[in-house]
Order: sequence, then C-alpha cells, then structure tokens
Amino acid sequence: MDQQRIDHLLKQYAAGELTEEEQQELEALLAQPGQKELEERIAAIMGEEGSPSYTVSEERSNATFGRILSADKPLRRKVKPVRRWLAAAAAVLLVVSAGGYFLLNRSRQPVETAQSQPLKPEKAPGRNTAILYLADSSAVELDSLGNGILAAQGGTRVMMANGQLSYLPQPGGSPQKPAFNRIVTPRGGEFTIVLPDGTRVWLNAASSLIFPTAFSGAKREVELTGEAYMQVAEDKAHPFEVKIREVNISVLGTQFNIMGYEDESGIVTTLVSGSVRVTAPGNDARLLTPGQHAVVDRSGALRIEKADVAEETAWKNGRIYFERANIRQIMRQVSRWYDIDIEYRGNVADMDFTCTVSRRDKLSKLLALLEMTGAVHFTMEGNTIVVQP
Repeated sequence: MDQQRIDHLLKQYAAGELTEEEQQELEALLAQPGQKELEERIAAIMGEEGSPSYTVSEERSNATFGRILSADKPLRRKVKPVRRWLAAAAAVLLVVSAGGYFLLNRSRQPVETAQSQPLKPEKAPGRNTAILYLADSSAVELDSLGNGILAAQGGTRVMMANGQLSYLPQPGGSPQKPAFNRIVTPRGGEFTIVLPDGTRVWLNAASSLIFPTAFSGAKREVELTGEAYMQVAEDKAHPFEVKIREVNISVLGTQFNIMGYEDESGIVTTLVSGSVRVTAPGNDARLLTPGQHAVVDRSGALRIEKADVAEETAWKNGRIYFERANIRQIMRQVSRWYDIDIEYRGNVADMDFTCTVSRRDKLSKLLALLEMTGAVHFTMEGNTIVVQP
C-alpha cells in the first residue's frame, strides 16, 4: 500500500469521515502482523529524524487508546492486538514536532489531564450573524430577523429566508439603476447570501462583500475583504469578477475560495471546480485548474501551487482543519471565529500542527487538545488568550 493511501485513511479517521469500506480497510491494516509500510508512515508522521518532538507519554497513549476503542464500536469489534503506539497513532493524538503533526481521535474527546481542563470563562463558537448596509446607508442586523422581505431597492427585493439573504427581481418592476449594498460579518460571525444573478456566497468571519442590487453591463463585479467561498452562476456573456485589494479574480461559472485577511501573508484563491483567472498587481495573470491555488504575496508576486482543498475550504463545511500549520496561523483563525484577542508571551516555538475539530465546538475544547501536546499552554485574561511555551 502506498504512503498516500495510508495518509488518506489516517486523516479520514482523525476527521471522523471514514466510509464503511475505508473503515474496514483500516481495520485490516491494523490487524496485520508486521505492517512495515504503516509503521514507516507513522514514524514519518512523528517527525524527521533529529527534529525536536513532543510526545504523549506511553501511559497517556494507552489510556487514550482504551477510550477510543470504547468510543468507536466498529473498530473495537475487529482490531486485533498490535503495537499500542501504532494503533493509537491511527486514532488519537500522539505527537507534535517541528515539521510534524498530531491526530485527534474520532470521537474528538480529549484525554482528561491536568493540562486539558477548560479555560474559564468559556467562549462559545461563532454564529450566523451579519449586518447589511442598504443603499441609503441604513443598517439591518440580519441575525435578529425572521423570514420576509427586508427592502425593495434598485428593482430588487431583498429577502430573508431560513437564515439566508437573497436578492430577487421585483415582480412587474421596471429596470432601475442598480444600488450598491454591503454585507459585513463581525469576528465570530458567518453568513450566506444569494446575489441577484443566483451566485451563492458563504462569507466567513470578519469579512465583507460589496455588490449591486442588480447586475448590469458587461461584467458582474463584487468587492471582497476577508474570506468567502463562492458558487458562481454561469453566464458566459457576463464574466463574474471579484476584487480583493489589488487582486482580481475572473470566472464564468465555478466554485472557489478566496482568503485575503489583512493579517495574513497574502491572498489565496483556491479553485474547487471550473476555471478562474487570477490577476495580480502589475497585470501578471494566471489560469487555475481545479485543485490548485494562486498565492499573491505582499510584494504582489503571483505563484501557482497544488492546494489542500479540504483544509482551505474546511470552514465553509463547518470544520476547523489545519495541515502542518504553525501555532500563530491557527490562533489567527481562532481569534476571528471565537471573537477573542491573542497575546504571546515567552519563546513560543515555531512548530507545526495538524488538527480537525468542529467549528461548533467551544474554544476550550480546541485549546485543550493543543495543550495535550505539551508544546503550548493557554490562559485567559478577560477577552485575551495568552499563548506561552
């Protein structure tokens, strides 16, 4: 079995997303005597030779493995005795190292240790909330509204239904000059909007979108800050364009994610399906194919790379997912989603983590799992999380 397949099974298990067939495949792997390739892959996961690492003790590993077997009945039914560290590595947090990562158990319940007690006071996760600024600059708090028509402007009805904002043509209305609206999500908020052309936009926390109440002219143009996932309605005669700072993304009909927060190192456009053209400052333009992302750094340089689509779109699917991300990268997302400030004290090591949890989990759960590595420690002071070695 190749290493890529082993990686896939371990990651699917960690995320709790194994299919029945994959689960049986993993069970068979764990039950085999002398699984050399699997052992080699786990060794690679645990970090390159000579790199500093932080491991969970054997006692804690064995105790956690027991909890996993009791929590995951299908695996308990068929797994035969194998090396404890090997079986546990497929299911639960074992190690974090420089350039390495850790896995979370399928039931996502942290081992109860002195380092994994919930922080007080607790912080709830983000929720479905946004503010809509209409053409007359009036503001509407969307999370407090029920279903119905909010406004009629620019020949368009603005409607709320089941927590989603939609722009629909006004029946019998004559064409009017489009007005511009702006939707803003705060830290700790997210929202979904259907634009006048049928394009669906998932807006992440601390983001905003400026758009017309009706599209007219040769292009459909919107302006984004922060992060959004877009499912663009196809219209070959009217390309869809997204502007985020000095970067332009042009599409016909496709699905893609754009992340361009001011506190990140660049603007990342990740293509899920279809085709997009990314134009950087200086008119350097490149086409993307599905599974690629374009990164425009602070200098305006544009590069195309293979993307980890699952990681870069996880937020839209209700997950917090990191693959070999450093603690500062993780905490920037934590700050936006849980509406909390971050402070670093001491020499916090530049180490990489891989983790996956639900965005509906409370903050203490995610931080407790990170603390279980022994690499970082968190305290809360008011609305600030203090990160220390």
